Amino acid sequence: MTSFGTLRMTAADFAAVAAGRPTGQALTVLREGQISRRLLMLKSVADMARRTVPDLWARSRAADGWELCKRARGADVEAFERVVLAPHVGVWLARCLRALTGSGPASGLTVDLARLGSFAAAAALRAQLRPEVTLSTPDGLLWLPTLGVAELPEGTDRVRLDGRHLHLAGRTVALEEGHDRWQDAEPARWLPRHRVTVFPQGGRPVLSVAVEDADPYRLRAHGHPVQTRQTPSQLARWETMLGEAWRLLADLLPERAAACAELCTALVPLLPDPAGRGRSSSSREAYGAVATAPQNDPARLAETLLHETAHVAFAALTDLVDLADPRDASRHRVGWRPDPRPVGAVLTGTHAHLALLQFWARRSRDVDGAAARTAAARFDHYGRHVTAALRHLDGHRALTPLGTLFVDHMVAEAEHHGQRVRRSGGGGHPVGGPKEQSSPSSLRVMSGDSARPWGNEGRSPRGYAAGAGEAAAVTGGDPSAIQTRRGAWTEQPRAVWHRENGADAPYCA
Repeated sequence: MTSFGTLRMTAADFAAVAAGRPTGQALTVLREGQISRRLLMLKSVADMARRTVPDLWARSRAADGWELCKRARGADVEAFERVVLAPHVGVWLARCLRALTGSGPASGLTVDLARLGSFAAAAALRAQLRPEVTLSTPDGLLWLPTLGVAELPEGTDRVRLDGRHLHLAGRTVALEEGHDRWQDAEPARWLPRHRVTVFPQGGRPVLSVAVEDADPYRLRAHGHPVQTRQTPSQLARWETMLGEAWRLLADLLPERAAACAELCTALVPLLPDPAGRGRSSSSREAYGAVATAPQNDPARLAETLLHETAHVAFAALTDLVDLADPRDASRHRVGWRPDPRPVGAVLTGTHAHLALLQFWARRSRDVDGAAARTAAARFDHYGRHVTAALRHLDGHRALTPLGTLFVDHMVAEAEHHGQRVRRSGGGGHPVGGPKEQSSPSSLRVMSGDSARPWGNEGRSPRGYAAGAGEAAAVTGGDPSAIQTRRGAWTEQPRAVWHRENGADAPYCA
């Protein structure tokens, strides 16, 4: 059997990701990996549902949805993949696969599988098609990722979509983007996806985020209660808060801001913490989404964007390569959490806090008085936590060779900011091959070889495909990664999914 190929990341780009300052090429590799992963997840949902729940596959109209997926993809691959990469599509796909493999609850599968049709409809609309389809809505919601959500009258279990017009109860409503079409007093509402865009001066990076306040898959993905639909005044407040925070970040660290803009494509408003503490998170299954409660301090919101996008980058990297042995069951204390953490969680937490050192160091030099003292205190606070965690990670037996290299680069970045990390010089490397093979790195996109159900807390799902027609995905080669990814998806007669862990674990600051 021919295995999938690899996305290749240079040693310099790998070091840049570890240091918290990913290059444009490294970000391209991470994004390509996420698209490839989700395409395989989507194919796995279709193959497994058709085989294991054929009655539900037909009754939910998922079969029609799958055919529309193929039409949409044939019409415009890039538009299709933009919908595939919508943050909470990853949550939906993982829920479907957990239910189909028995590693998660099956109670929501009727609703989730029916949404294959609405996903396909959104992709078709983005591909400039005019789909004429009847869509199943067993929970009274029409989910059109990247477009919006329609809340339907009670008892509505299917609707007719004709292009961008929804036919419902004797009325026809245009699904326009940008503003709500139905009033709150009516039995149905169209909730389009809002967007906030910040244009800093001086050619600084632009931040443009979708405000995810209606997507049903955001509800339990981020570890905190989410806010409901945002009012115009709430959206205006987000625009002000994000504008102030982003301009500060873009002025202090324009190169880091560019990476944040690439990694943060959606904002999920969280309810504020009752105790007044900051609240934010990101989800391993929702690549591109940052969840946060409103924050009045622009510097702290800028910190949140840096911290959570570091988690997003780390999660995308560890979907491609193991940094720690997933079989390791040890737990470890860290300064930023009261509960003992597995090695993988210590790695991502250390990495996210390391990303803040440069910000607070520059902030302390850019301001004076109380603001400078606050910035210096934040730098010292994070420096102590990062240094202690790196000393603990250094030489840890659960690290793979690439994990050891990743820690080495984090140590170098911390010491660049004046944090002295005493090295242990020990440790073993039980998995992954000899350390000499770690640079330059080859990052696994999908593998047909070792699909074992190892426990790995906080791990996002990875799929393993088996079948004929498999193609390589190699950056910088011929054919291109995009061409081969497309070929692999369409030529695979069957994709087999293996879930490594049944639950998603949000990363919380």
